[in-house]
Parts: sequence; C-alpha cells; structure tokens
Amino acid sequence: MEEIVIEAVTCSQTYAIHESYVFPADLNNGGIQFGGKTLAILDANAGLAAAKFIPPALSFVTAGYDHVQFINPATPEDILKCTSYVTGAHGRTIEVFTKFTTFNKDSRKLTPALIAFCTLIVTDRHTPIQLPELIPESEEERFVCSGYERRLAARKTDLMANKAILGHLNY
Repeated sequence: MEEIVIEAVTCSQTYAIHESYVFPADLNNGGIQFGGKTLAILDANAGLAAAKFIPPALSFVTAGYDHVQFINPATPEDILKCTSYVTGAHGRTIEVFTKFTTFNKDSRKLTPALIAFCTLIVTDRHTPIQLPELIPESEEERFVCSGYERRLAARKTDLMANKAILGHLNY
C-alpha cells in the first residue's frame, strides 16, 4: 500500500473545543457534574483532536487515560469548556492533552476544572504511516509538549506493570 504522509501540523491545528452548560441531569448526588459525564466529553473531544492530526482514512481508538486530575467541580452556575490538542506522537500512538475550565455565569470567573492526557492508537496495522511532525507554538503548548518523551517512557513502564498484574488476576 502507498504510504500516507502529512509533513507538519501545529498543535493549534488539532484543537477541539467543546462548550456546554452544566445541566441538572448531569449532576451527581453532591450537586456537581458527574465525573462520568466529564470523561465522556473528554473522550469525544480527544478523539476529534487526534482526527485532525492523523492522515485521513485511518481509524483509531482510545487506549488509555493518564494523569486525569479533577481540580475543581463544575456546577449548574458554570459553563464548561473542554479544550483538547495533540501533544506528541510515536509510531501508531498519539497523545492528546485536555483541559477543562469553568466560567461562572454570576461571577464571570474562569477556573481550571480538570487536566488529563489521553493515548489513542491507530488501529490499521496494514497501512504504513508517517505521522506528521508536531509543532507547538504557544508557551503552554511548548511546555506541555516538552514533557511528552517522559510521559511516553512512563506509559511503557506502566504497560509492563499492568501485564504483570493481568498475569495474576482471577477471571
């Protein structure tokens, strides 16, 4: 098969942005947005960012979430904003960083709500691919992307540890 090549992509070209109200149906028993709802938004948004990065017609799936950190809750007084963008790639794996912020409708205050890294895997193993060079431009993008190699090494270590655990589980 012919190799599909895209030469370079900026982080900003992969931005996926989701904004929504925090509705009463999305609340847990503590009156804040249910974590599962937040993670569903994260998963969909990270997938959009990855789709903007990889060559066309390639399929991919979410392989894992790393460093999911709930920082502040989202409440019905908030508008929730989720921003995702690609922060690294190696072989068939793509790392996407996602940040959530809340905008309080009354106070007009912006507050960080969550940060996370997500790994997605290109599933088509028969097509040779060359993922594009990723170019961070803003200070935030340069900082987050600069830690990619360290996070990749940590993921490989975690994968080996998970294999050891799986070998000892009762099914």
